Amino acid sequence: MRALVVAHGEAPSAGLIRELAARAGLVVAADGGALVALDAGVMPDAVVGDLDTMDRFPGAGVPRERFVRDPDPETTDLVKAIRYALELGAEAVDVVAVGGGRADHALANLSVLTVFAGVEVVLHDDLFATWLVRGETEVTGEPGTVVSLIAPGGARGVRTEGLRWNLQGEDLPFSPRGVHNELAAERAVVRVAEGRLLVFRGRWVERHG
Repeated sequence: MRALVVAHGEAPSAGLIRELAARAGLVVAADGGALVALDAGVMPDAVVGDLDTMDRFPGAGVPRERFVRDPDPETTDLVKAIRYALELGAEAVDVVAVGGGRADHALANLSVLTVFAGVEVVLHDDLFATWLVRGETEVTGEPGTVVSLIAPGGARGVRTEGLRWNLQGEDLPFSPRGVHNELAAERAVVRVAEGRLLVFRGRWVERHG
């Protein structure tokens, strides 16, 4: 089962949320993410978190029996929501509305890709789909699609095939070096021997001159 988790950050287009919800077997809102989902016309199957936001909106339209309170102070509502989806059998999780606002919150939200490194978790906004490379990953799209590789903490032995500028077993530090590459064909492969490497696949084509 694939799940959709809706956070309470900057919302992408309603169309993207509805598209991801349509292919999900479970929609989980991370506390105030329920408001984001409802604004897009999507009713969450569950609202998970400490509920400090949703407690202020008792008439928001989500049945109260769908609220799952998790007061754990050591985790964010987003982590709680993803964890809940996995506990219900999700094997892959799409996440929306994690950007915008405070930079520390945005970076912490991005870190869920490493927190749940053993699971396919993909962050979506109107510009990118972002995921963690677990050994090897495939990137598909129209030639010229923007692809960025960012290695928080650094990565070793990075190899790519099918990008305009390929890496041949090189080390990639946490730096701007991997930003704004592009697909040279409809399919590329990214491999990493060691470390954490994030793929940002753009939703637009921008060929270099």
